[in-house]
Amino acid sequence: MDKEHIYFENYADTWDRDRKENPAKLQFLLKLAKIRAGASVLDAGCGTGVLLPYISRAVGKGGTVTGLDYSRQMLDKARKKFSDLPGLSLVEGDVLKYDLPEQAYDAVVCLNFYPHISSRSRDFVKKMRRSLKDGGSLIVMHDMGRQQVNRIHDDRADRRLLPPADMLAADLVGGGFTLSAAVDWDDLYFVSVTKADELSYDPYGRGGASAPAGSSHRSHTQKKAVVNRLARVEGHLEAIKRMVEDERDCSDVLVQLAAVDSAVVSVSKVILKDHIDHCLADAVRGNDLESVEKLKKAISIFVK
Repeated sequence: MDKEHIYFENYADTWDRDRKENPAKLQFLLKLAKIRAGASVLDAGCGTGVLLPYISRAVGKGGTVTGLDYSRQMLDKARKKFSDLPGLSLVEGDVLKYDLPEQAYDAVVCLNFYPHISSRSRDFVKKMRRSLKDGGSLIVMHDMGRQQVNRIHDDRADRRLLPPADMLAADLVGGGFTLSAAVDWDDLYFVSVTKADELSYDPYGRGGASAPAGSSHRSHTQKKAVVNRLARVEGHLEAIKRMVEDERDCSDVLVQLAAVDSAVVSVSKVILKDHIDHCLADAVRGNDLESVEKLKKAISIFVK
């Protein structure tokens, strides 16, 4: 048993007292997670089970929730609090070593857990991907901001700190996922990615067949950059919605709107450059005059 394991075993009795939950924030995170009724969900690193009742309500009676943690004392606390939740099972085991079933879960949720496995993040991502069904979601979230998370773990020299949401999203996309959402605010952190199936990278759905003759379709060489920037736009829009609901000062809302405008301009520049460097250039080289005209018209509309 390593030092961290011993720490959690010893801290279990006072964990809930010292780490008071914020129901409104947890409900908001679960809203972002978009867990559907009837889903099968793994709560990786569930601890004393703070998130279990929220997930249970989301999946309903037809769903299942598995809480996995390597601290027996933490699990005992979770069991005492939530043993009556329908469809709940609690499992003792190290998430990196435990033999998880393949393609078993619709979602894997990690609340306040990622820094504890960040030094072996590639192993973790591969394992979670295997355990997810096609189209399943891997969700990394914290009920506090990234800077606060990093301050908590700043004495862990052997670990890489929690990265900005867009950087983590890029790593996960590189691990065989597509980005669903990324939010990196002062008071919370959320990244959700979806397991990509083997055909998701085939733009024509033909198992690698070439594009039809005369087609003006060109795949985007900067897809990852575009998706990451769009996630930022989504994050800013969620922030604006939250500010309006909380009746925040108009000046705060306007600042966020300016951030949306900046993010849209950023993604537009990436797409426009890709459009000119590849789509238009390919059409000219192929003497595809019809596509050239369509592409020129699209650029003209965009510039206006």
